[in-house]
Amino acid sequence: MPLSRKFISQILRFTVVSGMAFLIDAGVYLLLSIQLEVDGSWAKRISFACVSVWGFFAHKHFTFQHRGFRASEPIRFAIVYLTGWILNSVIYDATIDLDQTATPAFLTATFAWACWNFIGQKWFVFSEPDITEDSEKN
Repeated sequence: MPLSRKFISQILRFTVVSGMAFLIDAGVYLLLSIQLEVDGSWAKRISFACVSVWGFFAHKHFTFQHRGFRASEPIRFAIVYLTGWILNSVIYDATIDLDQTATPAFLTATFAWACWNFIGQKWFVFSEPDITEDSEKN
């Protein structure tokens, strides 16, 4: 089954937003930890919070072009992001235990997190309502 243009477009937009999120994450972290001498752990927590807010709005409006709003969206987004963060951590730890090399562990964990994040946002956070279901109710 070939991938639809819409799906491919969403993957490309997701990649752009995620790239910008990486820059925001790194920028906020470096600004806080180096320039303002905030503890590294707190700098990372704050940068993660900034990226989470950025990610919610950017993925909602740009990646998935989701125009409606459900009160559950921010909660669902937080669930996807936090479970993704746990997945990222577990995969990083397991991968680095295999060969003690940080770069492959970082890339593997980041790739797994990105896949999880895309799938969770597309089908759990910003899923479109089933049109056939809505039309049958009317």
